[in-house]
Amino acid sequence: MAEAFTYEWDVLPQVIAEVRRRTLYPFKPAGPETDAELTENLTTVLGAAFRDSEPIGCVAVLDEPKHDCLLRVRWLGVEEAMRGKGVGAQLVQAAQVYSATRQAALWADVRVKAIPIYDRLGFEVCGDFFELPEIGRHRVMRWWPEGLQP
Repeated sequence: MAEAFTYEWDVLPQVIAEVRRRTLYPFKPAGPETDAELTENLTTVLGAAFRDSEPIGCVAVLDEPKHDCLLRVRWLGVEEAMRGKGVGAQLVQAAQVYSATRQAALWADVRVKAIPIYDRLGFEVCGDFFELPEIGRHRVMRWWPEGLQP
C-alpha cells in the first residue's frame, strides 16, 4: 500500500522552518537568523507536505521578476527518507497551480539532484550550471502556464 501524504498551501513560516533547514541547509544552525528569509519578501507563499501531520517537505513561491518570469520557486526540500515518492513533484505542481492562477511564469535556481523533477513537470533550462557556496551545483529553470510562453 502506498504511503499517504497531505499537502497544504499558504502555511505559516514556522510550519516549514525546521524541515526547510534540515533538508536544504543542514550546515546552518537552527534559529531566527536562519529562518529570517522566510518572511523577508512579503509576497512569499509557502507550501508543505505532511505525513501523519508531520512536515516532510516544503516549497515557496514569491514575486521576484527575473529570466522573463514574475515568480520564483524557492526552498523545495523533502526529507531524505521520503524522497523518490513523488512528494517533491507534488510540491512543485502546487507552485505551478499557484503560478497559473496568477497568470505568471516561474523560475528557480534548481539543485542538480532536483533537475529531473522540474524537467518532468515542463520546466526548461535557462543558462549554464553554476555553483552556490556550501550548497552546490544549480541551474536556472523556468516554466510558463499554458498560453503564456513568449
